[in-house]
Amino acid sequence: MSDAANRPRVSEHPVAARQIARGRAWGALIGFVLTYWLSRRAGLPFPESGARAIVGGLVCRVLAWAIIVGIWRQLIPAQIAAVQQRRYAQQTALLERHAESARNASS
Repeated sequence: MSDAANRPRVSEHPVAARQIARGRAWGALIGFVLTYWLSRRAGLPFPESGARAIVGGLVCRVLAWAIIVGIWRQLIPAQIAAVQQRRYAQQTALLERHAESARNASS
């Protein structure tokens, strides 16, 4: 199997998938409202402001998606490493307890 098949996927992470969807929605909403407001403030008519707002919302949605996915691509390996370190520390502590109880039993 290739290394790419074993790598964790952002789309399979339960928290990341929800946050990506939420971030895309907020990005689209903020982009739409901001673009519409700036267009109307510049004196553009309603249909042109609406069209620009739709495009602005789509652009902000894609940008929000790219940013959030980039962040989660860094967080997921860090989470995996933290879990592995925690398990290693638990195993080490358990082995030390067993070794100490074996020494006390033999004394």
